[in-house]
Amino acid sequence: MKFETKLKLAAAAIILVMSTVAALPMFVNHQVATVMSELRGAANVERLQLTLLEMLLNAETAQRGFVITGDERFLDPYHSAVNAIPATQDALRSEMTSPQEVERAKVIEGATAAKMQTVEWTITLRRNQGFDAATALMVAGTGKAQMDALRNLIGKELTTYSQRRTAFGDQLLATSNLAAKASLVATLTNILFLGAVLIAAARVLRQRDAAEHKAQAAAGRVQRTNERISLQNDLLFRSAELMHSLELAETVDESAGVIASYLPRMLPKLSGSLYLYNNSRDVLERKAGWGDFENEPELIEALDCWALRRGSPHQFGGDHGLACRHAGGAAAARLCLPLVTQGDVIGCLTVTGAGLADGADDGRAWIGQLAEQLGLALSNVRLRVSLRQQSIIDPLTQLYNRRYLDEVLKRELARSKRSGAPLSVLVLDLDYFKRINDTFGHEGGDAILRKVALTLRENIRSCDVACRMGGEEMVVVLPECGIENAVRRADAIRLAIEAGDALHEGRRIGVTASIGAASYPQHGNDMQLLIHAADLALYEAKHNGRNCVRVAKQAANVQLAAAPTSAPDDAEERA
Repeated sequence: MKFETKLKLAAAAIILVMSTVAALPMFVNHQVATVMSELRGAANVERLQLTLLEMLLNAETAQRGFVITGDERFLDPYHSAVNAIPATQDALRSEMTSPQEVERAKVIEGATAAKMQTVEWTITLRRNQGFDAATALMVAGTGKAQMDALRNLIGKELTTYSQRRTAFGDQLLATSNLAAKASLVATLTNILFLGAVLIAAARVLRQRDAAEHKAQAAAGRVQRTNERISLQNDLLFRSAELMHSLELAETVDESAGVIASYLPRMLPKLSGSLYLYNNSRDVLERKAGWGDFENEPELIEALDCWALRRGSPHQFGGDHGLACRHAGGAAAARLCLPLVTQGDVIGCLTVTGAGLADGADDGRAWIGQLAEQLGLALSNVRLRVSLRQQSIIDPLTQLYNRRYLDEVLKRELARSKRSGAPLSVLVLDLDYFKRINDTFGHEGGDAILRKVALTLRENIRSCDVACRMGGEEMVVVLPECGIENAVRRADAIRLAIEAGDALHEGRRIGVTASIGAASYPQHGNDMQLLIHAADLALYEAKHNGRNCVRVAKQAANVQLAAAPTSAPDDAEERA
């Protein structure tokens, strides 16, 4: 072969090699541009999917806030989501071009529309039918199931695009290796050029990794924020439920039972007890407990608790903090919170558990707010009980008053009409009570009234009701008691009153009583007829020598008549 031919072949080979080396950067650049375009598209889809999920979560959070509070301002995130979701879906459709991607996008769009429809229904129910109807729809779980389905669909999409990014990275790495191998055969210039390409590719990869880490960190922050918001919403909802239930409680013990049923759900990882001052305010009694509270004392003194001494929350446990004496040497972290309302300490809430020692300041602040709400709610319950007692209890005799008599007799009559059980009424009047007042003064008369009231309470059943109608006249309501048993009970009460006496200024005062008895249904079928019939029987007992029991003779269908004229001294007594 001639030299010229070899030279031409070598020149051709050199030209081919140089052309290949010259074309290699263009090839690599084209591949990198393609891969980066695909990566940007995948990143845009992931960003849009995360944005769609965030808007759905904001809409659901706004719905919950509106259902709980009824405040239209909570719906601002919902309206923003309604306006922004169509644009986000349009952007997703422009990025997802393959038939498979289009079909998946349609599925997500359908699930999104169904979820937003459910949110809209819930908001409409809250506006039109109130809290209970909207809560019932939320409790049905349709919205949660739709949200779980959306999370699943979007999660699958994110996984798909994450795998696609990995494939693009592998493709980019393969292209870079090919360029490196080709550069080893070329000149130093080609090697340097290839090195520059590799450095550029490495920079791109580092930037992509940094972007991925940043996106993951942002997603983690969003998830933690959503979890915190969801927890706060749940706690607010349960707190509102608890406060509403306490508003309906009639006694402090019932309130303690309500608190004991709610706190395990509001503080699931903690245990504790609720202590309230007794009536004498010398010790605090445990009214409720939840979790592991078996080792808690039933009674504590105010000086046993640092929180009660300071009037502010006190935490201790482990090797730091002052331990309260009522803790009994327990090593677990413990938080004591005084229940204060209007400057008055009414009790103490103790909370214990490992969750208090992990630095969860938000949790301790929430417990402090809960203690403030409980203190106010329990104070309101005590006030309602006190007002209720003052409105129905006669202060002199401690018997129920006329107002309560009307209420209980009406209720017991309705119950007897439903069940067909008998109901009896005793009307009792003290004999010659005016003489006692004239002889011993009103203080002596009051002593007699207190003694007779005590005798009544001691000689009736727990289901019976003794009331002071006015003056020295008293009424006893006997549910599920026929007239024969009522007469026997009345005679026993009469004998007990006769046998007892009251001590006043060193002198003993005795008294007797006349009693009239009437029974439903034979003597009356409503409250007025029954009391009137027993009152007529009382007048008969007065006219027949007093200190006796008489049964009403008036039929139930007889209209109210004027009471017969009493004896002169009786008229003075009953005036």
